[in-house]
Amino acid sequence: MMESTINIEWFKNEFSSKLSGYELEYKFFNEGDFGSLNQIEFNSKKRGGNIDFWGLGWTGIFVWDYETEEQLLNVLLEPHQEKEKEQAFKKLEELL
Repeated sequence: MMESTINIEWFKNEFSSKLSGYELEYKFFNEGDFGSLNQIEFNSKKRGGNIDFWGLGWTGIFVWDYETEEQLLNVLLEPHQEKEKEQAFKKLEELL
């Protein structure tokens, strides 16, 4: 099985800098639905959400708009969905 290139290390090195103006909180859980979980919560006055990197290669992204009180993005992608993960992070970047 190919190791996902979009993971917690990729996030820290390549993506976290795009979240300027957001408060970031890193959490780790040993046992989650899909193995261990690295979770990043991000918050600003306007938007917030979380990014989940599961040990088994699953990736989740959730974004909430505090002003309109609506969900802007909510995806859970399987380990083999590399293209979809790239698209989801592009969408996340547009929303921020």
